[in-house]
Amino acid sequence: MSFPIRHRLEYWSARVLAALVRLLPLRLGWALGAILGQLAFSIVRVRRRVTMENLHHAFSESRSHRELTKIGARCYRNLGRGLVEFCRFPSLTRRNLSRILEIEGLEHCTRGLAQGKGVIILSGHFGAWELLSPAFGLLVSRHRRQVGIAIHRIGHTPWGVVRSLRRNRLVIILADQDGGRDGIFIPFLGRLASTARGAARFAMETGATVLMSFVVRQPGNRHRLIIHPAMEIPRSCNREEDLFEILKTYTQCLETYVRIYPEQWFWPHRRWKSRPPADDPAAPT
Repeated sequence: MSFPIRHRLEYWSARVLAALVRLLPLRLGWALGAILGQLAFSIVRVRRRVTMENLHHAFSESRSHRELTKIGARCYRNLGRGLVEFCRFPSLTRRNLSRILEIEGLEHCTRGLAQGKGVIILSGHFGAWELLSPAFGLLVSRHRRQVGIAIHRIGHTPWGVVRSLRRNRLVIILADQDGGRDGIFIPFLGRLASTARGAARFAMETGATVLMSFVVRQPGNRHRLIIHPAMEIPRSCNREEDLFEILKTYTQCLETYVRIYPEQWFWPHRRWKSRPPADDPAAPT
């Protein structure tokens, strides 16, 4: 299979940029990422418009346009820092990761893995989300002898997720993107947002432990990985209501983080793109 020359140039340009970023001291790389993010906020007008529309819908009653613009700019600077962190993954070691990462709630992960049915990590495009995989990889390597598992980042195949959970592995799901017409509409930041059913279905059908977890950016380019206690999975006679309750619990948790740290969520995404049919209920009653 051949690729257009433009795609090859983009690919190799990205590879070269990533290699150059890895050569920089970490603090200098973060500063460069923040500058690139600020430039993107100023130049990429389409995504800036989406960002500002989303922010106004979520916070217009409590924040001025000027405040929201500052939040949008900080969001992009954080995205730039995240890009630098992603580029540095190949050179990331347990030692330098533990220097910038504080972990809270590790016992919930250990307890879940001890059940032997795998653990679903429900998270979102929040904070330093790209650090989720290496962070949990660090946790796994620390406790490999006790629980005998390995980290697995999910792809797009449901069977791959199920197989990983059956092998008592960690599966990370970022569940905060638009779920399309087939999603379940959950209240999020004052509007109904279509949310994909997959994470809730895996939780109900596999018996895996479900933990909500987020990596919060801290001052000084440090991070705090917060792991919440295991979610209670409802098992009533109404499957659709159970799916709704699982996704509502997750969405409410995410919203709490977004309201506290609004600059750390991925506002350029069209989260509310899909709309519920006017003649259908938004959720089970």
